[in-house]
Order: sequence, then C-alpha cells, then structure tokens
Amino acid sequence: MHQSNNFWSNLKLFADNVALIDTANKQTLTYKRLDDESDFISDKIKLSHKGLTFLFTTNNLESVVLYIALLKSGSAVLLLDEKLNEEIRNSLINNYKPDFIISVSPKAPVGYSDYFDYHSLHLFEREERQSREIFPDLAVLLSTSGTTGSPKLVKLSYKNIQSNADSIAEYLNIDENERPITTLPFNYSFGLSIINSHLLKGSAIILTEKTVFFRDFWNLFNEYKCTSFAGVPYTYTMLKRIGFEKIDLPSLRYFTQAGGKLSEEFIRFFNDYAAKSNKKFFVMYGQTEATARITYVPYDKLSGKIGSIGISIPGGKLNIMNDGVEVSRPKEVGEIVYKGDNVMLGYAETLSDLSKGDELNGVLFTGDLGYKDEDGFFYVTGRMKRFIKIFGLRINLDEVQKMIENHFKISVACTGKDDLLQILVHSDDHLTEIKVKEEVMKMYQLNFKSLIVKSANQIPTNTNGKYDYNKIKEMFENEL
Repeated sequence: MHQSNNFWSNLKLFADNVALIDTANKQTLTYKRLDDESDFISDKIKLSHKGLTFLFTTNNLESVVLYIALLKSGSAVLLLDEKLNEEIRNSLINNYKPDFIISVSPKAPVGYSDYFDYHSLHLFEREERQSREIFPDLAVLLSTSGTTGSPKLVKLSYKNIQSNADSIAEYLNIDENERPITTLPFNYSFGLSIINSHLLKGSAIILTEKTVFFRDFWNLFNEYKCTSFAGVPYTYTMLKRIGFEKIDLPSLRYFTQAGGKLSEEFIRFFNDYAAKSNKKFFVMYGQTEATARITYVPYDKLSGKIGSIGISIPGGKLNIMNDGVEVSRPKEVGEIVYKGDNVMLGYAETLSDLSKGDELNGVLFTGDLGYKDEDGFFYVTGRMKRFIKIFGLRINLDEVQKMIENHFKISVACTGKDDLLQILVHSDDHLTEIKVKEEVMKMYQLNFKSLIVKSANQIPTNTNGKYDYNKIKEMFENEL
C-alpha cells in the first residue's frame, strides 16, 4: 500500500550516486548502500503489528539511515531532538509507550532493554508489549511546537510526506546535481522536508551539526561544493550581522527561508544579494500541519512582492475564508485555508489518538489571518491564536504559561512577538524572575536574548477576570 513509488522505496534508482556525506567523520553513503543498510535494519525492527518508534535525531548519517529504515518497516516514527530535556523525554515515553526507542544515550529507559546497536545509535525494545491499534497510513509524528516536546503531535501519512517532497522538488527544480547542507534540526518539519525532497531526486545531502554563524560551517560549504542552504528568520538576522554577503560561495545556487515572517528590510537585503551574485532566494510559508510547505514566492517575482508568502505549492490550493464563506475580493482579510495532499491526518495527544484515520480530509485552517492581492499572491497579517515563532520554532504561549504555573506554583502571563517571549510573573521577588528565566531557557532551548521575564505585584485583568494581554504587552513596551 504505502511501499510503492515512494522515495524511500526507490533509492536504488540512483545506485552509485552519493546520498549522504557525514562531515563529522567524513563518512559517505551511496544510494545503493543507503538502500541496503536501511533494508537490513528494517527487517530487524519489523513487527507483526503496526508499531511505534521514537527516534532521537541529530544531523548525522545514522539518523537518516534509521529514519528510512523505519519508513520501510511500516512502523510509525516520532522524530525528536537528541538534546530534548529528560523530563519531557520521559513524559512522552510514558504517554505513547513506543515499541522501540533509538538514541545515542547508552542507558535504557525504564521498561526497555537493549535490542541492538547501529554505530553510535542504541536501539531499545519495550519489555512489555503494548496492545494497541495504529492507523495503517500513519508514517511520521512531529511535535507541533518544535522544541517543547508537547504531547500534542502532528500525524503525517505516507502520502503527506511523499506529496510534499514532490511539490518542493518541483518548484525548487531539484535534481541529482544538488548538494544541500543541513542547517536545521532533522526533527523539525522544515529540516525534514529538505532530507525528503532531495532523497526523492538522488541529490547528495551534506550532514553537519555546525551552525551558519561560524566560519568553519562556510569552509565546509565550499569544501563539499554545496548548492543550497535553508534558514528561519533568526538565521538570516544573524547572517546579515556576520557579513554573509562578503563570504565567497561559488557553488551556492539558491537559498530558502521559512519558519516565520522575515522582515521586509531583510528580504530586500537578501534578494539584492541574490540578484547581484546570480543566485536565487526563495521566501516560503508553511506549517508542520501541512508536512512542511504551503506557499512559495517564485524567486523572479520576489522584488515586486516583498512581504508576500507567495502562491500555493504545486498540487495545493489556497483560499481566504470569512465566517465559512470564501472571500473572492482582493485585499479582503480572512483566515488562510489550504487544501492539498500534504495536510496532516490530525493531531494526537494520547496513545488512543494514533488509531484515528484522516480527520481533516486534506483541508487545513491555518489559524493565520491574511488576504490575497490582485495577482493572486497571499499575505499574512496576523495570527488568530496565541502562538509566536522563535528561531522558526512555534511556541504556544498558553502552554508556556501553564508549564511555569505548574512548575513554580505562581501566577504568570505570557505574551510576546516573533523572536521575543515576554513573561510577566506575579511576584515581588527578583530571584523568582531569574529562576523562571533559567527554567524556560532550559526547557525550550532558548537564547537569553529571546526572552524577557519581569515581575509585578499584580497581573492586569479585564472586566471578565481574564488576563488583559494588551495591557501586559504595554508594560513590556513601556520599558523598552
């Protein structure tokens, strides 16, 4: 059913092409070897029933081999960051009770025993078999919130990941000559989509954990003659700061941006750089709920459409809806609604949710407000719910608030904007501010500059007793 005509079943088509280069240990794998190794592991972890595996990933060769093996095995896989906080890691294991856990950590989690090792990765098997049903088409699970490890997961089908890889490969014109380098976590939908769309076309993927902010990353880029890289708004903010435009990158063909709104000033700057240096810059928009990508701005239209999220990816369709009715007039604001084969099956918050089928039927209400212009290009004007994006990872403000309240047993209100989380704590103790900041930075892996914690002897509320977030925002603004 899901094993025919998908990129993970067709790797042998590219035979001796290089599939993966791990820059940390200079290891290279051809498509044939990737196919053979993933087949071998797939056979070892195949179960008589549809299983669930947790794969803790880094941008290395083993993680990709295991990911492909799991797709082949028919088991569903939850991709998680190897650096995930232990408390969250254990809570997810208790909640979902996976059949296998794969991690670099040599210590077996409680209730699991050693199964076998694959290079640096350890595979642990659940000692007590879980009897449960998993929807046959469920392929990949991703956290909705990027780093938080919230038990709320996005359920992606085999069709979702294949169709999104097809669409991305089409509009970026990916072929076997491309050599992308990893700049984003593999367990993040944007990072994963780069792996999927390039394996589909027989490209060589250069794997590294190094970051774009340092010279040695760009030395690697040139050494391996990389052709593209991807970034979230924070990536581009930092690249401008380090003088990216002065780095000589002869093999670079194009670069992409998604994971939140990049300011118009930055889009202009990088678009000018691309035009001057004969490269292509793609601004895109997506959500984990649509596997990764929803729209893109064709690079040759970008200078006239600064600030737009662009047009729908091939095979998808976008509308603006107002109170259940499609808006046809240009510039009229409503909710952005997307239809396509890459729309998730639904969310999972508990083990029993994994048995549910397709609950969305290919239609995603994005929660973003926006409009389309006379040329059919779409623009986002705001969010309907309380989310912000930090370094491209979506943070649910209500979830952060709840976590702090539970952890510290204090009243707290969270607000903010993209790349800045603002936390108001009901306390007159400066030490509490410091403790909250430290805990949130650790829990969500945030940089201290992306977070402001402030204490007050009262949190503003409105007449119905709910927090007045506009007043709370003003309290932060007044101090800037």
